[in-house]
Amino acid sequence: MNSGKTKETGRSRKKFYQKKWFWGVAAVLLLVLVAVGVFAYKTGYMLNKISGGDGNPISTLFGGAVDLQEQEGRTNILLLGMRGADDPHGGLLADSIILLSINQKDNKVALISIPRDLYVQIPGTEERGKLNSVYAHWESGGKKQGIAKMEDMIGQIAGLKINYAIAINFEGFQQLIDAVGGVDIHLSKTFYETKQFVEGNECGGTFTLPAGTNHLDGTKALCYVRAREQTSDFDRSKRQQVVLKALETKMLSLGTLADFSKINNILNAIGDNVTTDMTPDEMKGLYGQYGNMKDAQIVQRVFENSEKGLLEVPAANTGLGYVLVPRAGQDNYSQMQEACRNVFVDEAQKDVDPVVQSGLPTTGSETKSTSKTGTSTSSK
Repeated sequence: MNSGKTKETGRSRKKFYQKKWFWGVAAVLLLVLVAVGVFAYKTGYMLNKISGGDGNPISTLFGGAVDLQEQEGRTNILLLGMRGADDPHGGLLADSIILLSINQKDNKVALISIPRDLYVQIPGTEERGKLNSVYAHWESGGKKQGIAKMEDMIGQIAGLKINYAIAINFEGFQQLIDAVGGVDIHLSKTFYETKQFVEGNECGGTFTLPAGTNHLDGTKALCYVRAREQTSDFDRSKRQQVVLKALETKMLSLGTLADFSKINNILNAIGDNVTTDMTPDEMKGLYGQYGNMKDAQIVQRVFENSEKGLLEVPAANTGLGYVLVPRAGQDNYSQMQEACRNVFVDEAQKDVDPVVQSGLPTTGSETKSTSKTGTSTSSK
């Protein structure tokens, strides 16, 4: 009897492994494990890549997050935007310069835009130039010190310790917007730029957005934050902050964080187009710290050519075209430093929203293009 039972059990076990559903489940589980393993490796690899590290990707991913550096309760992160190293038209000029200051204790975040045309002493040299040239000067020719020198320069201007910096190129910005499914902005009137993009037919030649809520893909968002000729560099800085706020909302949303394909696309976007001096563990710390700030108050500040903007055009010709200097005097950043230190306690800047243009101009010989879609195959 026992012998018969043993044979029957053996046959039963054999049939169990031969059943189709078993192999189907096993195949699915194997694919899931492989996908998770590849994703984990890719995530760790990308974190190493943008931070310049060379650690084991799996160890990088599963290493512990660390607390971010702080100064008087604030973590200061410099955000730099540029065309990209491969662009021959000033690809390393930092044309978007925003200081992100995080006060986790008080649940506040500040966005402070500093104009690219500020006339400065380039750190470590006897040369003077525009602020946007500092990164290019120290990053080109194999020097690879662009981030460090920009941190030094912005630290002097803001009177704050710059803890970290993140640089992203046009392609990365565009792909990042697309990776999260685009962003929404609201316009009270039509926005137009009918001159700047005509040459090369960028952004469709004539770029416009209608009044109301606009859903921007990466191409349209890039055109919107680049446009300046029919407004100003200062207005462009304000629009950059608007899009950054919209991107922050989208990236921290549950829908984005729960969507594997979006996270994968974000990794693809930043991997080849972003550099930072944060370590992978600090990046994870930033994600945890910033992600846990619910409904944080966002304070915005734009330094510009006005009495309240604290900047002016110098009387002397610098030979560099349009430049700006502090109203307190060339290289005297005392007023700007005070504004940065007190950004969370001073009265909020009321004119930080982008300007409302008076009306849509008639396109003429100066525009060469009648496209109003705002879409383009080229963003450079």
